[in-house]
Amino acid sequence: MIIESVNLENYRNYKNLYMEFDDGTNILYGDNAQGKTNILEALYMCGTAKSHRGSKDSEIIRFGKNESHIKLIVKKNDVPYRIDIHLKKSKSKGIAINGMPIKKVSELFGIVNVIFFSPEDLAIIKNGPAERRKFIDMELCQLDQVYLHDLKEYNKILMQRNKLKDLSFNYDNSLYATLDIWDMQLADYGNKIIKRREEFIHQINEIICDIHNRLSGGRESIHLVYEPNAIYENLLKEITDSRNRDIKLKTTTVGPHRDDLGFYIKDM
Repeated sequence: MIIESVNLENYRNYKNLYMEFDDGTNILYGDNAQGKTNILEALYMCGTAKSHRGSKDSEIIRFGKNESHIKLIVKKNDVPYRIDIHLKKSKSKGIAINGMPIKKVSELFGIVNVIFFSPEDLAIIKNGPAERRKFIDMELCQLDQVYLHDLKEYNKILMQRNKLKDLSFNYDNSLYATLDIWDMQLADYGNKIIKRREEFIHQINEIICDIHNRLSGGRESIHLVYEPNAIYENLLKEITDSRNRDIKLKTTTVGPHRDDLGFYIKDM
């Protein structure tokens, strides 16, 4: 994948900026507060539709303006793509690929593959499991369209199941029986997510263990550990067993939406 050019209009501190990139390594340098990170943020948005800072669209638009545009030209597998992102203060962002507006943000994933490291990424370590799940999901959704589909379906079923538990507990106990259907679907997609996450962490370990070993001069090793909330292929039983507790708490306490990721460093 090669990013060929980017054009920013009313983006952060830029009224208008056009940049072309080299096929090799590109280095942005300059004084502090000149907008280097803003350019990187724009590239990140073209791959994920989000700011790595967690900023709202209205916060990204240049002060005093109502709209902002990002235009990115990228070539992937010798196929050119043009990504246009239109940010608005009072409306949802608009995204187009090769001039065709997309209906779902997920259609953008996988075109521009980005890895962004910034001080904000320390939240992966400092904050709770939700940040670490977000990290895994963001990377996998860029790489694997099947995982993206499974995750979307899982989250949709999880939301519907939680609403049903609340409804059945408060209004109609007869709806309790329908939880069997939701539990089966939740477990089906949940198992797929757990398996793919396990594979992903295994792949990451194969890469980072060697890198960390060289950086530490062989004095220590690092190992990422995926910590699923439930045992793979035993998820349906665990979800069913927790049903009464879930109804009381009005939430679902078992499943990959509660997984975590840990890492261990030890002396060699």
